[in-house]
Amino acid sequence: MKLFYKSLLPVALAGLALAGCKKDLDTYYTPQPAAGGYEIIVVNSALATKYAPGETIVLGSGFNAADNPTSITVFQATKTDSAQVGTYPVNASAPINPATGLSAQGFPYVVPSTYPIGTSVRVDIILNFQNGGKRTKSIRYQVANTPTITAGSPAATYRNGLGASGQAEGDLVGYAVTLNAGGISTSTTPVANLYKSVDSLVYYARLGGTGTLMRQGVIKTPTAGVENKRTIDVRVPSGAAAAGGVAFAFVAYAQGTITTFSTPLLAVGATTPFRTTRTGRLAFGGGVSTDSLAFNLTAGANEPAANATTGKDLQVNGLSGAGTLAVTAPNTTRYYKLTSAQLAANPYATATANAIGTLIYQNTPSADLGVPAVGDVYAVKLRGTAEVMLLRVLATRASTAGGVGRLRFEYRSL
Repeated sequence: MKLFYKSLLPVALAGLALAGCKKDLDTYYTPQPAAGGYEIIVVNSALATKYAPGETIVLGSGFNAADNPTSITVFQATKTDSAQVGTYPVNASAPINPATGLSAQGFPYVVPSTYPIGTSVRVDIILNFQNGGKRTKSIRYQVANTPTITAGSPAATYRNGLGASGQAEGDLVGYAVTLNAGGISTSTTPVANLYKSVDSLVYYARLGGTGTLMRQGVIKTPTAGVENKRTIDVRVPSGAAAAGGVAFAFVAYAQGTITTFSTPLLAVGATTPFRTTRTGRLAFGGGVSTDSLAFNLTAGANEPAANATTGKDLQVNGLSGAGTLAVTAPNTTRYYKLTSAQLAANPYATATANAIGTLIYQNTPSADLGVPAVGDVYAVKLRGTAEVMLLRVLATRASTAGGVGRLRFEYRSL
């Protein structure tokens, strides 16, 4: 362990003086001035204000060896007790921190496991010199619970809309997790639900449930201790199908503690193709039945004008300046028009329900299709369901001088 602290100090000492540390001392200390520099450090860049019972904090002292320091004494104190918890001989050959020119020596401090959650603790670190002088720094913290991660509700949301059995490589799954359930972040009195702050929440994928963790992303400082419910999107990685599925791990890092939550193994298979192709038409103009104004994608036929808008997934709602039909969805069916860059991959011929479901989730579909043109392709989220489709415009005809305007299209569905 001594080698561990020594190896960490040159990195940790660089400019990590604890700003804001108070020098309030109890009457049983009588510090004497002494030459030499002195600073407090902690591995992982900064001291925190909350630590868990049993957690080890790596502190350190910077000193000028020529000033003849002899030992480092550590005291801890609460409102009800105080005690010396460590004495460490100064290492005359301690490595020198290039940034400060001081020798750097590390030593551990362990948070007592007997202190109740919420207890305020002061730690006094005294550098003793051969001439009887002393230099003292103090740190303060509260004893707090180690962070927790539990499953939220619903535990998993399949963003492509296909359900657990329809997931394939590249799909997105939203997992609900709760950090520090019932937790609070600050307390002036001992409280059982005081939790440590979480520095970062990192999420990983694990092929087959037992493979190497593959990092997918990180959420910085997700909570200062209070309960935080959130849903995190993870992606099914390549190789998951051959490995027999994938599990995901969510890891909360809070100074010296780590808390992990793992999901059950998710089965991964082939993508789901669009198996059905149908065509449809809309028409508007003199002599055309009003029953040609709307189309029902589920029924694969025009929806009578007298019917409620529930089944009207496409409906003519006006004309452009050139007489081309403008189309909208008066019900809850929604459309996303693919960009020219997305069309370059010829998705209408090759896309799967997995890809289109994910595309709709990642974008903002609309009720308004605008004025469709030949070659336009729309991703469709069907009303009242998680079903998705892909629709392509085949032909258009403008309505001019009272003539009949038409729109012809085809669409692929499950």
